[in-house]
Amino acid sequence: MLKDLQTGIREKRTVKMVYKNTQGDIRYQQVDPYKMTDKKLYGYCHLRKQEKMFNIEDILSIQLTDENYDNHID
Repeated sequence: MLKDLQTGIREKRTVKMVYKNTQGDIRYQQVDPYKMTDKKLYGYCHLRKQEKMFNIEDILSIQLTDENYDNHID
């Protein structure tokens, strides 16, 4: 999974992500990943239409898409 996130960041590819939010709800999201640390993923969330931070430990699965993105950061 981490390898797919690194590929998404390097190749600027959107990922489909299954994520458990802070309330324990499962969310299906599309994210344009920008940066990853040991514990956090930073990216643009298509659902919220804004930059978000995700806890890597709460990511249940990742699927790379064939969609490329331009940075949404000003």
